Amino acid sequence: MLVIIDCDIASTFAKIDRIDLLKRIFSKSDLCITNLVYAELLRARSVGFSFPDLIFSSIRLISIKEEEIQDFKSFIENKKIHTGEAEGLAIAKGRDAVFLTNDSLAVRFCEENGIKVMDLKDILILSAKKRIVDKKEMSNILREIEIKDNTVIKGKEDILWFFADGL
Repeated sequence: MLVIIDCDIASTFAKIDRIDLLKRIFSKSDLCITNLVYAELLRARSVGFSFPDLIFSSIRLISIKEEEIQDFKSFIENKKIHTGEAEGLAIAKGRDAVFLTNDSLAVRFCEENGIKVMDLKDILILSAKKRIVDKKEMSNILREIEIKDNTVIKGKEDILWFFADGL
């Protein structure tokens, strides 16, 4: 299965130095970022951030195909969808891939357009269901994301619920 990672998800896991977690959660998948996401990450690196290098060294770069460009052009017309997202969405639609994002507008766009999508909470729940990490490690991951990525994770208790006894 092909998994297209948006800039926000790639950045979140890189900032906490846990790209390995994405690789373990999607162990049977081909994890990729698009050229436009690569360019966004290059801008972050040019202003002094080092986390993009973790992404560049471990996540494959994927290019849009000619037959996906029409969807890209159509998606880019939606002012709520950024160019990096539009490229990833076009590839995900064209190749029946899963799109990983933490942008609620992009999630809604995917749901409305029949594109498979997972947000940060979905990814962390999948990690819990697969027992990729234990409850203590998940608690640490949640805390690190909130601190290092300045991201509020809604529904933390829903994620930690999967570690209840007997599940």
